Amino acid sequence: MKSKDIQTLPRFMGAEGEQYFTLQIRCSATPRAHIVYLPPFGEEMNRCRALVAEQARNFAAAGYACTLIDFYGTGDSQGELYDASLRIWQENIRLTIEALKREEDLPVILWGLRLGAFVALDFAAKSAIAIDGILLWQPVVSGGRYVTQILRQRVAALAGKNLAPETTAQIRERLAAGERVEISGYTVGGALMAEIESLSLADMTALCSGKIHWLENVSEEGEALTGATLKAIEQLKSVGNDVLVHPFTGPQVWQLHKRDSVPDLISITSSLLR
Repeated sequence: MKSKDIQTLPRFMGAEGEQYFTLQIRCSATPRAHIVYLPPFGEEMNRCRALVAEQARNFAAAGYACTLIDFYGTGDSQGELYDASLRIWQENIRLTIEALKREEDLPVILWGLRLGAFVALDFAAKSAIAIDGILLWQPVVSGGRYVTQILRQRVAALAGKNLAPETTAQIRERLAAGERVEISGYTVGGALMAEIESLSLADMTALCSGKIHWLENVSEEGEALTGATLKAIEQLKSVGNDVLVHPFTGPQVWQLHKRDSVPDLISITSSLLR
C-alpha cells in the first residue's frame, strides 16, 4: 500500500473536561480489523512514540485501522497524571472500542506495550467487550514489582541530589495518605499507584477468542526467557489462553533516552497479522 493510501486521523474522545486524545493510522479502504494501542507508563511512553508510530504505519499498510490512545492525564489528553486512575483508563479503552465499532463493526485486537500490555490483559479479563486477539510488547508481569521499580527511581534521584533520603515504604505511606509524589518528572497520586500494584494475572481466563502474541526482548537469539516471564506465560496458558511467545533482539527502547530502532520487533510483529 502506498503512503498516500494511509490516513492519519487525530481526535478527542470522552466527556468535556475528561477528554483523552486518540490518533488513528489506517488504510483508506475498509480495514480488516481495529487495532487499539495501549501505551506504557511515564517517560517510557515518550521514548517509544517513534517506534509505535512506525509499527502503526506498518499495520495500516497491511490493511488495518490502528488507533493509538493517550490515556487521560497523559500525552495530549486532558487532565493531570495525579488525577488519573486505572478505572478511568479502562473507561478510555471501552469508549474507544465502542466508538470504533459503531463506525465500522470489525474485530478488535488490543496491542499493549509494557504497562499498557498488562492493562490490555486486565481489560480483556474484566470487560464484556469481545476481544479477538492481543499483542503484548515486553509486558509488565507484576504490578507490585513494577510500582517498586518506579518508586526506586525517586529513591535514586533523591540520593543523586543529596536530598533527604526516602525508602519505597515511606513513599508508599505518603501516597496512601493522599499526598502527591514527584517521580522522574511526573507527579503521581496514590490511587493510580495502588491500582497498578493490585494488577494480577490470576484468573485471567478467556481473554480473547484468538491468540495472545507475547513479544519478549532477549539479548541474543536463542536466549531463555526470565523465570518471571515464563511463570506469567504458563499462568495464562493454564487457564485456557492460547499464548504464542516470540523472542526478539534489539535495544530496549523504553529504557533509552535517545531514539533507536528495533527492526526485529517490527518485522516479527508485522508478520503476525498478515
